[in-house]
Amino acid sequence: MKYKVNTAVIIGSGTMGAAIAAHFANAGVAVTLLDIVPKDAGNDKTARDKIVNTGFENAKKAKPAAFFSSDGHLLVKTGNLEDDFEAAVGQADFVLEVIVENLKIKQSLMERIDAVRKPGSIIASNTSGIPLKDIAAGRSQDFKQHFLGMHFFNPPRYLKLLEVIPTAETLPGVVEFISHFGEYRLGKGIVLCKDTPNFIGNRVAFGTGAFALDFIINNGYSVDEVDAITGPLMGRPRTATFRLIDLVGIDVWDHVGRNLAPAILHDSYAQPYLQAEKPNALIKLLLERGWLGNKSNVGFYKEVS
Repeated sequence: MKYKVNTAVIIGSGTMGAAIAAHFANAGVAVTLLDIVPKDAGNDKTARDKIVNTGFENAKKAKPAAFFSSDGHLLVKTGNLEDDFEAAVGQADFVLEVIVENLKIKQSLMERIDAVRKPGSIIASNTSGIPLKDIAAGRSQDFKQHFLGMHFFNPPRYLKLLEVIPTAETLPGVVEFISHFGEYRLGKGIVLCKDTPNFIGNRVAFGTGAFALDFIINNGYSVDEVDAITGPLMGRPRTATFRLIDLVGIDVWDHVGRNLAPAILHDSYAQPYLQAEKPNALIKLLLERGWLGNKSNVGFYKEVS
């Protein structure tokens, strides 16, 4: 079967979802960006699209720019998961979910997608590390054969890595096509991963981040001292450790950790850092204060004018 991605639906208009939608538009793909309807929105379409349009506007104003050109956003239209879902998903060549890292919520969304998608359309998840086989559990055979993980890194226009994660049931032709599309249309460096907890990038990043957080608390080092050591000095990006966590989002970081810890109980090296009481208490405190990193202008670092 010949595959194509001329039309795409991106579900989830947060920092990552909106930026991925922008980059698909950069590649000439017509994109529909969808998100949930706000509570008590009533029947007014503008009110019902408030969440998705806020995310889209943030992508248009992002620095560094998410779009290649000032008119790149014209390839993206917005909608919500109640009024626009069936028509958008039913016509799409490709659907990517970029929603909260919660297995039950992802499974519920996949059930809805499976009911209206056209046969042969490719469905992908941008999960940071939830097993793909669990996300696709209970879906139709055609769905499972055309389902895989596509894990982008933030910001997706600029970070070259794209993890492609097939399941045992993903057709080889789908993996080949998505890898080619990712490399030649999206400009990515493709790394094929096994469907293991957190795949490769986040498995390494979370392990080193958890170690660093435990280290500063128990050894008297500051956040900026650790970042000075774990950035370009070690051949890593300037975001180093804690600037990276702020960029990813402390809420996302917390979700990733909660999903990872019970999935790798056999990993005797990682468990002491994943289960460490003081670092987990610090993350909880930041979340309680709403200090989510870059998205709230304060996390381990604070943005000042």
